[in-house]
Amino acid sequence: MQTHYSNLLIKNGVAAMLVALVAGFLLIFSMIGGLSLSPVPVLFEFDMPGTTEGWRIVHLGMLLNGIMAIVLGVAMRAYVLSDGHSRGIQWGTSIAVWGNFCFYIFGMFAPNHGVTLEANRLGEASFAGALAFFPALLGAVTLIYALCVLFRAEPAD
Repeated sequence: MQTHYSNLLIKNGVAAMLVALVAGFLLIFSMIGGLSLSPVPVLFEFDMPGTTEGWRIVHLGMLLNGIMAIVLGVAMRAYVLSDGHSRGIQWGTSIAVWGNFCFYIFGMFAPNHGVTLEANRLGEASFAGALAFFPALLGAVTLIYALCVLFRAEPAD
């Protein structure tokens, strides 16, 4: 079962990287103000929701989260883990990856960037801020758990 959970985590990492690549296109649309059919000189102009910096964060953040999930999925194979610990590492890391995704997306639309539930020096509290904050907090806690389990595991021979 350890290999099963390792594979699930690696697949979550690959999915996160696919999301990052789509976000990269959305970043381009935000930067140029529409959809370009380059090299054909056609531009369908529209205002991309969010900010260019926000889409850059989604793009880079999800690439890094995908790499993290893949690395931890591969690293799991180097340790002796019970089924429960394997499942905990997989779930804890996957929750962190997708919780961070929510943080990046909703934080882009939150005046306070979703780093607190209340107003802060960045801006006022909002529903988007809460949708950014709670998944990120849950992801941070579950990732700490997953890393502690992996840190305490015995190496496989």
